[in-house]
Amino acid sequence: MFKANQDIRLTDELERQLMMQAIEDQFRFKPLVSLKKMFGKLSGARKAAAVPSARTAHSV
Repeated sequence: MFKANQDIRLTDELERQLMMQAIEDQFRFKPLVSLKKMFGKLSGARKAAAVPSARTAHSV
């Protein structure tokens, strides 16, 4: 009969713990990531406003 130490974790238990940690990390607030996204959107909006659109039709 095999006797496992308390240090050995079963695969299912390890998977449950990893999934719980991933779910908790998903909902954790990350201010630096949020700021990076905000500045990316602002710079993208600034570039779009500075460059005239190629889709505008010019009448001749």
